[in-house]
Amino acid sequence: MSNSVLPPSERLGFKAYCLLESLRVKEAHWGPVEDAAEVRRSMASGGSFVQRLVHRAQLLAQREGLTQHYEQIRHIAMLALPLLVVLACVTGVLAAYGVAGNAPNINVLTAVAALLTLNVLSFVAWCLTLFWPAQGHTNASPLGKVWLWLTQRFVRGPEAGLVLGAGLTVLGRHGLARWVFAAVSHLLWSCATLAALLALLWALSARRYGFNWETTLLAPEHFVMLVQSIGALPALLGFAIPDPELIQRSDGLQTLSMGEQRIWSSWLIGCVISYGLLPRLMALVVCAALLWSGLRRMQIDTSMPGFAEHRDRLMPNVVKVGIDEQAPDDYVETVQEPLVRPDLDAPTLVVGVELPHGTVWPPAPLPAEWEDAGVVDSRAERHHVLQRLQSQAVAHVVLVCDVHQTPDRGVIAWLSELAAYGEHCSIVLYATGSSEPAERLQAWLYRLEAAGFKPEQIVTHFDALLLR
Repeated sequence: MSNSVLPPSERLGFKAYCLLESLRVKEAHWGPVEDAAEVRRSMASGGSFVQRLVHRAQLLAQREGLTQHYEQIRHIAMLALPLLVVLACVTGVLAAYGVAGNAPNINVLTAVAALLTLNVLSFVAWCLTLFWPAQGHTNASPLGKVWLWLTQRFVRGPEAGLVLGAGLTVLGRHGLARWVFAAVSHLLWSCATLAALLALLWALSARRYGFNWETTLLAPEHFVMLVQSIGALPALLGFAIPDPELIQRSDGLQTLSMGEQRIWSSWLIGCVISYGLLPRLMALVVCAALLWSGLRRMQIDTSMPGFAEHRDRLMPNVVKVGIDEQAPDDYVETVQEPLVRPDLDAPTLVVGVELPHGTVWPPAPLPAEWEDAGVVDSRAERHHVLQRLQSQAVAHVVLVCDVHQTPDRGVIAWLSELAAYGEHCSIVLYATGSSEPAERLQAWLYRLEAAGFKPEQIVTHFDALLLR
């Protein structure tokens, strides 16, 4: 297995891993997609094989609509979670109302059983699953499965299902699925318990309740032992615990003072916090920390089918241009361009690349055989220019750039892709302002030459292309 780790400054988010897996599965089931332009742009962006592989996947996911499906699923999941939180809070309030209600007395055994039994049993069951090997989301907590089920109900279409399945696969492959669903489960239980606790506090503050116990099977001394055993943990947190005499007198046949009723109230609230709320909150923090740590340690196994096949295409053996030393970080490789500029009557397409608004366009009257593609800035305009170049071959591509702008990797990659559609490419570093910034011009020249463009292809005045 070949696991590739990106440097910390370039760690990928879960979205990138999900889209990468989605595209891998899509190509495995439905065949390879046409990716000639995306491969060229990934090569032009430079970097390691993993970086180029991820860049290719991001470009294809955007083109194939997988990115939109991912955002839709994320939006649905984020809406489903608050809905479940509201339902959990309502359930907690109803549980507290069932304990207090309108009755004048609260049976302490019934109250503890109603508020804590299901919570504690499900928590113990979850703790036991930690000793089982993680198997995707098959051993996920029930409430986590409810969240997943609710999300799946609103996912429509095979490709949306593909993205959702890819996300689950990525989580399962890295052992993170159990922490995601466990965190959701603990969050919902925490909200339900907190809502029940607040409702109970409100009831005890707004009304006067009596506390008693009733049992047919247990002897009074056994009940005393039970109450004190349950109250041992809350007592460590500072909550009051009834003494044996008070417990025996709370049989419903004797009247207790207000102070004694407050002791029972403190004991009940302490039990809910100690056995219901605190364990869930602690487990939620642990699961969130393990999930965060796991996401940071995620790696890409480049030996997997669907990844390894692209190594030769994304990392071709090429001859580097320049001195014989290690290439800079943004070094890119491109095909060698012919150095002889075509005649003025050759089919030529002129493209303005992200020029500022208000720029005079075209910079000069164009020859008869030259076509004006306008200033390309938006995604739709880029797509239109690519379609035009794919459907109609040209001998000369003229790319006009604003020398005042920053020559970042994205712009250089876009220029390299456009250059691949013409037999020859010329870059015009057009000064839209009153002066040509020398430092910025040198940055452009450095970046363009590092991308494989020859100095003969780069001019600083548009009129230089019209001279013959």
